[in-house]
Amino acid sequence: MVDTLAETDPFAAFLADNEGKDLLRFLTCGSVDDGKSTLIGRLLYDSKKLFEDQLATLESESAKFGTTEGDIDFALLVDGLVAEREQGITIDVAYRYFATDRRRFIVADTPATSSTRATWRPGHRTPTSPCCSSTPSRAS
Repeated sequence: MVDTLAETDPFAAFLADNEGKDLLRFLTCGSVDDGKSTLIGRLLYDSKKLFEDQLATLESESAKFGTTEGDIDFALLVDGLVAEREQGITIDVAYRYFATDRRRFIVADTPATSSTRATWRPGHRTPTSPCCSSTPSRAS
């Protein structure tokens, strides 16, 4: 009896399980200290999409770099650069993949600039905002 690749290879089985699911891509954007990284980290934590070693590392890194006074710092799940952890800010875009029984997700955690806080208003696009284009799109 010949086994299929999905039956013998865990990676192939994972791909086969997720093949027919819809994919939702989304990103966070906002000002400095709005909690973008914390939101994504909390989403991953609450959806139970973390491995035991990731949780153990998160707890130890929270004690070392965390900004939550002894609690778990969920932002550390996506802010992985040493400079990000030391400064407590997002410097580079971080992508995380996870899947539920119904859907696959790719989430992007984006950095902000301190000038965004002073200039951004709802419905207002600024060139300082990394998640918005500085030039309006034109219909062809």
